[in-house]
Amino acid sequence: MQKKNLAALLAAMFALPVVAHADVTIYGFLSGGIESSKATGSGGSEYSSRTRIVDHNSRIGFKGFEDIGGGTKAIWQVENSLRNFEQGGTNDKGQSATFATRNTFIGLDNGDFGRVLLGQHDSAYKMFTGSSNSALGTDLMVNTTADNFGSSSVNSRGEARMANSVHYFSPSWAGFKLGASWGVDESRVSGNDSKRISLGLGYTWQGLNLAAAWDRQYDTAVIANTNSYNNSSPAVLSLNSGKNVTFYGLAASYKFDTGTFVGGNYEWGTYDQVGGGQVKQDDWLIALGQDFGAASVKLSYGQLGTLKNVGAGVNGDDFKAKQWTLGGTYNLSKTTQVLAYYTKISNNAKAKANFANNPVYDSNLGASNASLTAGNDPQAFGVGFKIAF
Repeated sequence: MQKKNLAALLAAMFALPVVAHADVTIYGFLSGGIESSKATGSGGSEYSSRTRIVDHNSRIGFKGFEDIGGGTKAIWQVENSLRNFEQGGTNDKGQSATFATRNTFIGLDNGDFGRVLLGQHDSAYKMFTGSSNSALGTDLMVNTTADNFGSSSVNSRGEARMANSVHYFSPSWAGFKLGASWGVDESRVSGNDSKRISLGLGYTWQGLNLAAAWDRQYDTAVIANTNSYNNSSPAVLSLNSGKNVTFYGLAASYKFDTGTFVGGNYEWGTYDQVGGGQVKQDDWLIALGQDFGAASVKLSYGQLGTLKNVGAGVNGDDFKAKQWTLGGTYNLSKTTQVLAYYTKISNNAKAKANFANNPVYDSNLGASNASLTAGNDPQAFGVGFKIAF
């Protein structure tokens, strides 16, 4: 009898943690590949052609909820980057991934009202017109080197993941969704309040997806006659007071019953300059795709336009860039996929557009100030393998 009671007690002790954490979901994916890449053309420092083993934005996450009644759940998520696993977790700027580097938050979720999140999360701009809108799908090779959406890329330069932030995302109301994000500035350098506000609106009907978004970075400016942010030191940051960087985005896509996909993005950015005045720049993208059973072929072209309102002696066309992407995927199962891509960015003389993932640097490689020389053209051809869990 004592042996049976002891066995029952031990079984109960080991069962308790399982019951307490029954609502926890572990999710993510590992994705990597081999590619040939280079960045040449400026006539100066260049990233010579080489073979790279690359990580395609791998991640692992933990999430859960508790039903607190009235149709409301308390929700939480901790998502961690596994990027650069192919070189021990350290990227080409010498940076290492830490815990909770991706969307990590606590919040409340109500089926009628929507979600309120507190922590770190993709902005409403990124969720509606950017790379985080998988339903829109215009970032065709998202998470790979051929991803072309990001603040230093050719398209969707207004998207961001916001730390120290509060977010609201509505449920679908007759196909419409709303989103809002507010990122607070906890450091307040030289009295600046560099908060960030982001708004998004989306509509979905069958295969149609439409989206509009707005994003503003307060007390933020660019160096005169450039699109480069003025953020080198506290003394320089004080010159940003009262100035803003603002983005407006529009996006649309349609998926036909035949498996044909068409979509596009348009973005307009206004940049206040430290010395007064404002420069402006737009970008646009056209994306096409076709499914053939488990396979899909994808093609996109994006362009970063002329920097407008620059001063005398500065050629705004020197800041233009464009990117071609041709890619394909094949689903071996529900969780395993093979992929291939070719992408090339063509930068004009003063443009430094780079890959959103696995960027290339021709100067100070391995150091925090690693950079790409203006006018160099990054390009990559790769094949890869992705396993989700």
